[in-house]
Amino acid sequence: MDPLLLGTASAFGLAAAAGMNTTLPLLMLGLAARFGLLTLVAPYDALTSTIALVGLGIVAAVEIGADKTPGADTVVHLIQGPLTLGAGAILFASQNSMIQDVSPGLAILVGLFTAGGVHGVRTVIRPLVNMGTLGVGGPVVSVLEDIGAVLLTILAILAPIIAVVVLIGVVICLVFAARPLARRLLARRRAVQTV
Repeated sequence: MDPLLLGTASAFGLAAAAGMNTTLPLLMLGLAARFGLLTLVAPYDALTSTIALVGLGIVAAVEIGADKTPGADTVVHLIQGPLTLGAGAILFASQNSMIQDVSPGLAILVGLFTAGGVHGVRTVIRPLVNMGTLGVGGPVVSVLEDIGAVLLTILAILAPIIAVVVLIGVVICLVFAARPLARRLLARRRAVQTV
């Protein structure tokens, strides 16, 4: 298969995974490169350093824990926005060795918008889930997002085309899942306003 196609698919998969969980894809990419599963060129090879891996591990643990608390998760998502954009840009651009025909600046922008788009959907949907389930659904959705980020990162590294297909499927499912929830919340709001 064409390396350009695989590299592009891998870049999109990694950036989208950052939209679901900011630090896990960076940590996983660094570990994969550290153990020789892939090669990262400078400056992205810094992800393989011990200090980067330990730091990313700590931040990932904090992110995973904070994201399981309804209400706090919304605050975390808002604060995390710029970090997610940066992570997506780094992950997309780190694949530049495979997609050499793309300018580094364009790669950074595409990664930024890919991660930002996924993170934006996540940021909008999570409060709806929390309100619609009285906080019970938030931690469940958070676990699903973490699993999704891990699986999407693994697929982006090992089977990039499948990662893009899965990503498209997830986006379609999210759109269809969010519509009824948004309708119910709007109906509740109208009922409260008429009382």
